[in-house]
Amino acid sequence: MNKDVMQQPQDGITVSEKILADLQLVYPKLSPQLRQAAQYLIDRPDEIAFTSMRQLAERAEVQPATMVRLAQAIGFDGYEALREPFRDALRSQPTGFGQHARNLLARTGRRSGGRALAQLASEMIASDRENISLSLEAIGADELADAARVLAGARRIYIVGQRSLFPAAFYVHYACSMFRENLVLLDGHGGTFADGIRGISEADAMLVYSFEPYARGAIDAAEYGTGRGAKVVAITDSLVSPLTVLTDHLLLVATDTPALFKSIVPAMTVSQVLVAQILAQGGQEALTRVTESESQLESFGAYWHQGDQVSRPAQPSEDRDDNSVTPDDDVARRFDRGQS
Repeated sequence: MNKDVMQQPQDGITVSEKILADLQLVYPKLSPQLRQAAQYLIDRPDEIAFTSMRQLAERAEVQPATMVRLAQAIGFDGYEALREPFRDALRSQPTGFGQHARNLLARTGRRSGGRALAQLASEMIASDRENISLSLEAIGADELADAARVLAGARRIYIVGQRSLFPAAFYVHYACSMFRENLVLLDGHGGTFADGIRGISEADAMLVYSFEPYARGAIDAAEYGTGRGAKVVAITDSLVSPLTVLTDHLLLVATDTPALFKSIVPAMTVSQVLVAQILAQGGQEALTRVTESESQLESFGAYWHQGDQVSRPAQPSEDRDDNSVTPDDDVARRFDRGQS
């Protein structure tokens, strides 16, 4: 089928919608296996661009070759040609923050009242529950374990997450630093982002996060690491992400949310799973290092204890004696001693 023709909407509908309509049209004439595959695609069109052919075939409980024959049944040369319009639809979706902000304001304007805000919160929570479930299912336990194994076996782990994804990168760096050394968080302080990655080699691994719109620094870092033989584990949001060609360990997460930015909750969930698996693969040595780290932090009084006194700060008073000691003064002194 001519790709140029396929890229044009027909009869007021998009190409991807036309494909779904064609599947429904030929459905009665298909064999039982082809019907089973077609039914899965018709019921779950959002997965077509997001999921590989083998994963879709497995979920539909058919052979990958069945997906190829299904695509050919509606005029395509193969399954990838069928999937391309769905990927194009992802690329063309309006994703600017300005549009998201306008949508939010339209839903929760001053005339909407608290009910609209409560509904928004409920939808965000429901979206993230669904996102987490879809992400873990799409990635699969085996792929997560393989990614963790790559990271655990590396001489050094470089961690990259910019803008809204920096919290996920920081979490992995912070948590893993409790039980292993040789972690490099590429935070770019003082303009030193490129400096931090200079020594990467084939003995190392990189964990990189990036969602659309993709941060240039994250993509450049992954490209640099791949070029020097490092193993790259990528947590991203789409099969058309620029990270897909730079990694053999692609962890796709769902990010849909009615909020301003794409949801980072699934990325944080996957990050926590990776940290737990890296720790588990470290065995007794890793557990010993956790204990040592806790003792070191305890010696610095890093955490609050039940025995520490806490009192509500007194309200400022015009009659206060300048030489008197207030709870605020006591808190300040304890903070200076590194005990707050």
